Amino acid sequence: MARRRPAHGKMVEVTVTVDFGPAGNPRIEKTVMVAEKSTVFDALSLVASVTTARKFAMDYFVEAINGIKNDFARDRGWYFEVNGYRSDVPAERYLVKNRDWIKWLYLTNS
Repeated sequence: MARRRPAHGKMVEVTVTVDFGPAGNPRIEKTVMVAEKSTVFDALSLVASVTTARKFAMDYFVEAINGIKNDFARDRGWYFEVNGYRSDVPAERYLVKNRDWIKWLYLTNS
């Protein structure tokens, strides 16, 4: 899917961490500037290769980050937190604020 373009205007600074956990890929941590009213998804798209799908009433459900895919049959998948708190809002709808720390974690229960 094509990436959405965030609104232009004031810029904010966010840090994005991608922790691949048991998948073994090297951790990513980058501080990036994004337009105010950008989303967690927009910020992630600036630091990693993201595969999305229309799923669960979302246009940009994150299926894979840098080739590491959700595997719900084996209880493995991606989730994110902002400033240490797990979100109940989808990444495509969660608006970032200046100095937010966005952490994507690949977790498994196996």
